[in-house]
Amino acid sequence: MSLLKNPILAGFYPDPSICRMGSDYYLVTSSFCYFPGIPLFHSQDLIHWQQLGHCLTTEKQLELRDADSFSGIWAPTIRCHQGRFYLVTTNFHTKENFLIYTDDIKARLV
Repeated sequence: MSLLKNPILAGFYPDPSICRMGSDYYLVTSSFCYFPGIPLFHSQDLIHWQQLGHCLTTEKQLELRDADSFSGIWAPTIRCHQGRFYLVTTNFHTKENFLIYTDDIKARLV
């Protein structure tokens, strides 16, 4: 029997959201005023996690000009339906909610 750790990711990874597709689990977290935005992790056992990259990698996707440490991306939610991944979040700095999606979660990552 493995000893599970809490939190599952050590360090600064607030507001985690997890979804499953087949035997794979994907996790995203808030990134606030940091760029690139929304770190993305992968696991097959919910214990060992590998960072795949970030979901928001261009200034067009992530307007943070003049954002303070209490602004930026808050509480992203990741979901998968019929093979397509959806991410909904809020940019508190611009006061906008938005949705992004992909059919290949590993294709657009940095």
